[in-house]
Amino acid sequence: MAKNDDKLKEFRDKIDSLDKEIVKAIQARAEIASEIGDIKRENNEPIYRPDREKDVYEKILGLNGGPLPDKVLIAIYREIMSGSFSVEKGLRIGYLGPEGSFSHQAVRARFGTSVEASEFPSIPEVFRAVETDKVDYGVVPVENSSEGLVNSTLDQFLVSDLNIYSEIYLKIHLNLLGFEHDLSKIKTLYGIKIANSQCRNWIAANLPHVEVSETPSTSRAASIVAEKKEACAAVASSIAAEIYGLDLVRESIEDMSDNTTRFLIIGKNQCPPTGNDKTSVVFSIPDKPGSLYNVLKPIFDKGINMTKVESRPTRRTSWEYNFFIDFLGHKKDPQIEEVLNILKENTIYLRILGSYPISPPNP
Repeated sequence: MAKNDDKLKEFRDKIDSLDKEIVKAIQARAEIASEIGDIKRENNEPIYRPDREKDVYEKILGLNGGPLPDKVLIAIYREIMSGSFSVEKGLRIGYLGPEGSFSHQAVRARFGTSVEASEFPSIPEVFRAVETDKVDYGVVPVENSSEGLVNSTLDQFLVSDLNIYSEIYLKIHLNLLGFEHDLSKIKTLYGIKIANSQCRNWIAANLPHVEVSETPSTSRAASIVAEKKEACAAVASSIAAEIYGLDLVRESIEDMSDNTTRFLIIGKNQCPPTGNDKTSVVFSIPDKPGSLYNVLKPIFDKGINMTKVESRPTRRTSWEYNFFIDFLGHKKDPQIEEVLNILKENTIYLRILGSYPISPPNP
């Protein structure tokens, strides 16, 4: 036993020594980040660079020889870079609230916990906060794999000059939150309509006896349960459990395990090419036969992969539409520049919403 204790002490001493070196290295990195921040401010450059972030992650993963898996290493470096933002300048991020929403979770997933995150009650107000420099960037949902488009976000791009600076894919895991772990004692279930719908089968199988009460958000559902405490539960995110002090009674109760929401980071900057980019545009076309064909044909002819096409009413004239399309490539790529010039000739209105690094769809 004494031999094992000696061995354990030896290992712990090694960890203590490594911790000293790790802290020293992290602080040295932060000092360099501060110097970089000074240069960025002098040159009026953005503190957050999605292209640089992508480059850092790729290099870190290339160095990973285990035993920690890639996702753990990324989580560690996300917080290291989040701390670097705070010493460079401090990032202010606006998101669709309330606190504990999935938009809030998307902020955490991309920017970590050291940035200043501010909630706003609507998507238009997130846009306005960025436009008026109340925040540096905004995070808004744009589409969900099971529920489709968030039209409010698309509509805002028709009245705003902000750009798409980056994108985030977040798997949506819905959880049963509360204090009561005996499901038979739960009498009322709180949740937003869309979340309840996405857990319909699980609720029917496990809580057939409960009264389902709709709330305006998953966060509000969590806050109600935190107040009431007994005989109730909420369908909400894990971050809501953390914020409102609730237990994760059951995790991942959604019926579709691959349910994913795509979020956009909006801002006044444009991201330089990374070699693996996506471009988003919106346009309107003349009301005559072949107009949409004339716009899309050059994209097909150049062999460019178009990943999305959606239409929205212009709200100016009945049956007149704006079209939103995403395709692979950066607006500064010669081939993409050529296609965009052709699009200008065949559209009444064309706006490039942004070119930005492609994010993996299943993080």
